[in-house]
Amino acid sequence: MVKAATIKDIAQHCGVSVATVSRVVNNKGVVRAETVKKVESAVLTLGYRPSMAARALKSASNRTLGVIIPSLMNPVFAETASGVQQRARARGYTPLILSSDYDDELELSAVENLQAYQVDGILLTVNDVLSSAALKQLDQAGLPYCLMHNVPRHRVAGYIGVDNFRAAAEVASRILAYGHTCIGMVSGEFVRTDRARERHAGFIAGLKYAGVELAHLVQVDPVNATGLQQALTNIYGQSGAHPTAWFCSNDLLALATIARLELLDKPVPEQISIVGFDGIQAGALREPALTSIRTPNIDIGSAAVDLLLAQLDDTPADLGRKLGYQWVEGGTLATNSYTSHNLSNESKYDV
Repeated sequence: MVKAATIKDIAQHCGVSVATVSRVVNNKGVVRAETVKKVESAVLTLGYRPSMAARALKSASNRTLGVIIPSLMNPVFAETASGVQQRARARGYTPLILSSDYDDELELSAVENLQAYQVDGILLTVNDVLSSAALKQLDQAGLPYCLMHNVPRHRVAGYIGVDNFRAAAEVASRILAYGHTCIGMVSGEFVRTDRARERHAGFIAGLKYAGVELAHLVQVDPVNATGLQQALTNIYGQSGAHPTAWFCSNDLLALATIARLELLDKPVPEQISIVGFDGIQAGALREPALTSIRTPNIDIGSAAVDLLLAQLDDTPADLGRKLGYQWVEGGTLATNSYTSHNLSNESKYDV
């Protein structure tokens, strides 16, 4: 059975936006005659048949934008949602915000619910851009959307985020500069967050560039860090070299790791160094402040609104952008005390 063409197929075939195809098939708005002819020809060639429900959905704008984030508990996404809300209201739109709780089924359900509310478009962060059923649903429906924090792979989609790979590689070089060579990483489960997977890949690349291998990788629940205490207990209970530094894929995991290490009588940074990722306020307020990568979460939300509305207005715009990040020099990354001790001992005899 031949799969029916979608509005996305027509848009890609013609080299125009989904919004433009929608205007043509619904006979709404101003579109150049040349473009109308091209779209109508593609509709006949590819056999696209817009449903009556889709026509009704596109017949009028109710000036609402759907927003889907993985967690309401993570300050990163709270800040991003705040950026969306501020910018959407300034542009005359009302955001409807839902959380997927890092659950693929809830993510898809959120998209379906927002479609039922007839939102004009959706801004979202998905668990995994490669396997997301929610994105497939949006592509098939032809509903405009913009990704936040995700970088699309093998698909044409608007996005606003940061270069997770590059930032994590920088973390590796900075940890190495402090003399650490036995280094571990605490990460959210890769199957539930592609950002953690990208940061892991960048961190590995940064270590390998200096000829260092990752000593330990601990993957835990990205919400409550289940299993972290037991994993650290097992690692530091083993014989041999133990990690003197850890990179955590987000600041919440970094704070959790610091707390668990203290229970093992491994104070930070006196014995163990920790670097996080996100630059949340909770990390900045602790003593010593958490060393981290700060991401512009409010700006990501705000820029995503502008990019989505550009799609809706059929205004030429960059398909996606990576915003800058900032290294935050806190107090949880220190010189490797083991290396310093050895160097000090060697200097006594190197006469």
